[in-house]
Amino acid sequence: MPTNKSGPTVAERPAEIPETATTNSSHAAAAASATATTTSEVEAEAVPEASPNDDGDGDGDDAAKEAEEREELRLFIQELGEKIESKRLMRQQNANIELPGEEFFARLDSSLKKNTAFVKKLKMFTTTQLEPLLRELSALNLSKYISEICAALAEAKLKMNDVPSVVMLSSRLHATYVDFDTHFLEAWQKVLNMKGEKIGNPSKLRVDLRLFAELISSGVIQMKPGLALLGMVLVQLIGQDKDGHNNFSIILSFCRHCGEEYAGLVPQKMQQLALKYDVEVPKSDFLAADKQANLRTMLKGYFKALCKHVLAEQTELMNMTKNIRRTMECKGEISSEKREKCEMMQASFDKLLASAQTLSELLAEPLPELAKESECCSPGTVIDNMLDSAALGVLDPWGDEETRAFYTDLPDLRQFLPDFSAPKVDLETMEEPSELTEEAIDANLDAEMDIDDPPSTNSDPPSENTADDQPPPSSTPPLLLAPTGTSPNDLKPQKMCSALMELGRQQLQSQPPTAQTQQQIRQQFDTFLVNLFNCVNKELIDSAAIEFLLNFNTKHQRKKLTRTIFSVQRTRLDILPYLSRFMAVVHMCNTDVAADLSELLRKEFKWHIRKKNQLNIESKLKIVRFIGEQVKFGLFKKFDALGCLKMLLRDFQHHQIEMACAFVEVTGVYLYNCRDSRLLMNVFLDQMLRLKLATAMDSRHAAQIESVYYLVKPPESSKRESAPRPVIHEYIRHLIFEELCKQNVERCIKMLRRIDWLDPDTSGYAIKCLSKAFLLRFPLIRCLADLVSGLSSYQPRAVTIVIDNVFEDIRAGLEIHSPRMAQRRIAMAKYLGEMYNYKLVESTHILNTLYSIISLGVSTDQSVVSPLDPPESLFRLKLACMLLDTCGPYFTSQATRKKLDYFLMFFQHYYWFKKSHPVFCRDNESSADLFPILVDHTYRDCLGAVRPKLKLYTSLEQAKESIDQLQERLFPHLKSHASNPNLASLNEISELDEGPTDEDSGSSNDQRERQVAGLEPEQSNECTENETDVPMGPPPPPEWSKEDLDFEQQYERMTTDSYQERLKEPVKATAKDIPVPMMARLQKKSYEQITAGSQISKVSSCPDLPPRSPAPDLPESSSGKTAASNAGGTGGGGGGGGATPAAAAAVPFVLMVRGNRGGKQQFKSFVCASDSHLAINLKVQEQKIREEKEKVKRLTLNITERIEEEDYQESLLPPQHRNFTQSYYQKPNRQKFKHQKGAPDADLIFH
Repeated sequence: MPTNKSGPTVAERPAEIPETATTNSSHAAAAASATATTTSEVEAEAVPEASPNDDGDGDGDDAAKEAEEREELRLFIQELGEKIESKRLMRQQNANIELPGEEFFARLDSSLKKNTAFVKKLKMFTTTQLEPLLRELSALNLSKYISEICAALAEAKLKMNDVPSVVMLSSRLHATYVDFDTHFLEAWQKVLNMKGEKIGNPSKLRVDLRLFAELISSGVIQMKPGLALLGMVLVQLIGQDKDGHNNFSIILSFCRHCGEEYAGLVPQKMQQLALKYDVEVPKSDFLAADKQANLRTMLKGYFKALCKHVLAEQTELMNMTKNIRRTMECKGEISSEKREKCEMMQASFDKLLASAQTLSELLAEPLPELAKESECCSPGTVIDNMLDSAALGVLDPWGDEETRAFYTDLPDLRQFLPDFSAPKVDLETMEEPSELTEEAIDANLDAEMDIDDPPSTNSDPPSENTADDQPPPSSTPPLLLAPTGTSPNDLKPQKMCSALMELGRQQLQSQPPTAQTQQQIRQQFDTFLVNLFNCVNKELIDSAAIEFLLNFNTKHQRKKLTRTIFSVQRTRLDILPYLSRFMAVVHMCNTDVAADLSELLRKEFKWHIRKKNQLNIESKLKIVRFIGEQVKFGLFKKFDALGCLKMLLRDFQHHQIEMACAFVEVTGVYLYNCRDSRLLMNVFLDQMLRLKLATAMDSRHAAQIESVYYLVKPPESSKRESAPRPVIHEYIRHLIFEELCKQNVERCIKMLRRIDWLDPDTSGYAIKCLSKAFLLRFPLIRCLADLVSGLSSYQPRAVTIVIDNVFEDIRAGLEIHSPRMAQRRIAMAKYLGEMYNYKLVESTHILNTLYSIISLGVSTDQSVVSPLDPPESLFRLKLACMLLDTCGPYFTSQATRKKLDYFLMFFQHYYWFKKSHPVFCRDNESSADLFPILVDHTYRDCLGAVRPKLKLYTSLEQAKESIDQLQERLFPHLKSHASNPNLASLNEISELDEGPTDEDSGSSNDQRERQVAGLEPEQSNECTENETDVPMGPPPPPEWSKEDLDFEQQYERMTTDSYQERLKEPVKATAKDIPVPMMARLQKKSYEQITAGSQISKVSSCPDLPPRSPAPDLPESSSGKTAASNAGGTGGGGGGGGATPAAAAAVPFVLMVRGNRGGKQQFKSFVCASDSHLAINLKVQEQKIREEKEKVKRLTLNITERIEEEDYQESLLPPQHRNFTQSYYQKPNRQKFKHQKGAPDADLIFH
């Protein structure tokens, strides 16, 4: 490399300055290059070479990576050193220039033409023009064109690779003309003066900013004014771009090319590598460190604002992506405008992110963490990835391997056909439209519907071509061998194909193609077509396809085959899949058959749609089902199939509803699980469901739509992994829910007796299963009640809990109005009735349940709607009828029949209250013309079975009147308090203390004793293992303190002493009843007595009436020796109301007097005034005695009703306070009920 000696040459020969000035720039560049090369070599030596011995023990990959990093760092340092050194030499040369004199310019060319041409060339400057321009510059005198040259260079539209050439040319002009730098600075001030306006040409400003910075660092423009202008431009670019970041590309370009000189920016990766390998990165000495720090701080502030902008752009892109995904899921497509906008936004974001990462690397600042969704938003894949994200898991259009094999595993017969050379047809890669969008389908439908296609059944008949009737020439094919690598499963069809092919070839070789042979072939083909419709499995249809391809594969017969398959009987829907498989096998060798059939189906479908008649529904269903099967075999394009479905949805009514449902039923699952048609099929399914909801259609059509919709899109249900049950639990369930029937009830009882009833878990699960009658079939509920009845003799406590659970379930069903629980509530009502029939519950409990059904939560005010019993709900009528039908006929005693009669009055009132509600009346009419006839028949049949001779009420008013009469008869004292009868008086009717009852009810109850399970303490002698009552442990006793024990002992001692003292006291018998001796009654009367008796007899007409014994509770006289009795008054208490005043004024008494010294008792009669104290007390006492006797008599007669009322009151208590182990009969010496051998037959007992 030559050394630079231009400086001394210019100093020694001033006359040759032009020549020296011409070569100055080139020599400077050469010298700079040589120096930079030398410096780079020196610096390269400073980078230690990777020695194989340094990392000999390390892994081979780590060593290769380290060598690569060292090489990358060496190249970077070498390039950076060359750049810094060349700039330093250029600044030094431009600072020490010597301008030529006047003699130099006098010898140059100053013509206007050449100078103007030179200025024009500068306006279109490129790197390739540098050498010619330098030669022209050395020959022209441009002293008068300096300002034009500076303006041309500043306004020229340059590229980034033109910047070094422009710097070299500007340095040559700066060394030649004295005022070049001044004019050049003025030109740049005009170009870079933005004045706060929006940048019109960012690309030019990016190049101009780098060029201006290079001119300053090269010394062409003075540093002080140049740096001031450059700083002003940077401040304006950063200051006005804090929000939109439109100038980011300009600032990034400046940082990449000039960042090391003006801000000391070195890539972070290189800094880390230099620090890792202990290498010093060269730095430029152009600007001081404090000035570089100022610019670096400003750039870091701009980078922080840029990070916020990147996050905002990503959020906006994600929102657009979500909107597009939602549109794709709803409509199955997106418009081209949205697609382009999304792709443009994605490309812009990717470019912004890449630039931000570059600036982050230069500034050594971390980039904020972006959302993960941005990873899937790469350019060009936003729309494509939408399908992948919408699909849940792996799409399987078949569902099982057998179906997949039927539609995909087709025998390839090409190798078995003689002289076959047609290419293989892949059914899965049939040509489909580029986009399966609704817009494309609509456009295709509009274009097709404009063409008036005739019905395919009237298409042109085929022409008789005898030449085509001839079978293919029989050429002996080469020996057919099974291909290597075939599995044993493939050998059987290959052998079958070979055998059939050989048979057909022998037939063709043995018979020449004569007219008679052709006639036989026609007959054989007709027989083949007839037998084709009997191929109802995969093997038969594959054999038929092989036979056709080997023996009847001619053009005419293919057309005849197509017409025959198309005209299959409309009721043979079962054979359509097999015919489609036949066409698919033939299609692999002859594509015209399937194409002709698809065209016929399409034309027939369009003809039915345009016809718009309500005829031939079976033919329409056959067409759409055939199309669906063709789609699954790949013979009918998905695009055309979706077009058919879209055509049906345009006029979604009548037969088109059934056609659409049939199409979706056949091929809906396949299209929904194919990647290219999934979203569009989803749109059509949702459209079908919306049309169902928005259109008043038949319930049958609505059910069909829901069925096919959920067939394709089954509702998502969270799969719960149920914990496995213990073996004993499974055994209990097996006995109750599987084995239990009418014949083996006794066996189930024995098996359940053997389980461990002492185990709380086992016994609790058995009770739980016995309480769930709704899990059994309805006829088996009676068997379950029989089972519980059999267990009641051995496990009474468990049976009591089962009965309680049944009552609780019925009560809960009444408190929660849910139509989903209807079957459960009916089953539990049936179960309760069967329990009564098997003597497990009493009639009181049944009646309480019946009253609860028609009263709990029932509102008698039509303006108040009860949430538990809405006006339109008639389920409680069905529930009551079910319970009455089950156990009503077995209310046989007179008392229970009477109570049931009372309930039937209220039940009829409830029925008429429901029937007369405005909900079941039309136009406010009184007749319930909208009341369900089935409920009415159920009600009448129920009452007819319970009370065949009962006269039913005909109106609500009649029912109310009967209830009023019942209340007035049973509760007369309530007449003044209740004016209108309602169901609130149900609790009052149950108190029948004043009503007469049948005295023989006890005897009738003895004839049909029903006991609640577990009443008797003794057990049967027949016992099995693990058989005992379910333990119900008493609560633990409280702990007593020492003070409590002392108090208890002292209290017992005190009570004992008190009892002993009272035993010592003498007991005096108090004689309350002193009868009048007979001798006193029959003794002779004195004259005064006869006179008094005659006076009394005149009034009472009873002269010989003996004196009345004293009342039992008559108090003794003060002397303790007298006893009086009314001798002649009435039983009404000392004189009746009909007595005269004379008789009422005297009351006869007998006075008993003891003699002196224990003498004989004496009796004296006397008459006492009626208003005396003695007579008044006697009358009051007698009245109390009569009332007490009447009360005792009434209670004795009504003891049955009273005890049943107590049981009713007890049933109203909470469940934990009930006691089902108490029977209202209270017979302590009654024998325990023993379960009879074998299951009782309720039909023989009660019918």
